[in-house]
Amino acid sequence: MKSKKQIITVGGGGFTHNQDKDLDQFLLDQINKENCSIGFLPTASSDDSKKTELFYKRFENTDLKVSHFNLVSNVKGFENWLSNLDAVYIGGGNTKFMLNLWKKNNLIEIFKEIYNSGIILSGVSAGAACWFDCFLTDSDGPGFKPLNGIGLISGSFTPHYSDVIRADKYRESIKNKTLPNGIAVDDGVAVLFIDGKPTEVYSSRESHNAYFVNQNKQFNLKEYIKVNNE
Repeated sequence: MKSKKQIITVGGGGFTHNQDKDLDQFLLDQINKENCSIGFLPTASSDDSKKTELFYKRFENTDLKVSHFNLVSNVKGFENWLSNLDAVYIGGGNTKFMLNLWKKNNLIEIFKEIYNSGIILSGVSAGAACWFDCFLTDSDGPGFKPLNGIGLISGSFTPHYSDVIRADKYRESIKNKTLPNGIAVDDGVAVLFIDGKPTEVYSSRESHNAYFVNQNKQFNLKEYIKVNNE
């Protein structure tokens, strides 16, 4: 039986900000397995121990098998660690730094292999943007700029779409063809992609949502999914 390929993108918030607990539960619901294992990668924040502590705090007193890996310190044993998880969650931070580290250590192919095997890839902000062809980021110097991701999901992406300045820049970048059409996700919102296609939107904050944005307008992603799945 062919494995279902799943990616969960969180626009902002969640356990690394000590809020939106139901967003984390949305991830667990997709694993749909007892005693599942979830790993945390704080690479984009240079292995920030505070974010790692929040990860363990969020899932204490549960039946989950939780672990983390400090890639900035050492990559030895990473592939073995990653391949034994049910899901991996990538924390936010500097997306450019994280992707450069992945490339330098030849880790991108490992992510692609475990994605194809059915292990769930997920993350917030940098950990959400990295899976797309390209995305809008402020990790490459002042202001918001396009940057290439690893291409597991086609099109473009931006997290933190509830930030007005970022949202305006994202729409402008698509309109002038600096970025292709794509998905924009507010803080407190998660989008589930199955086999590269958006299939479900979950919001833990009132009036926060996700959108499909093209050169002409933006569409509520829930409605976009409904129309395109009929």
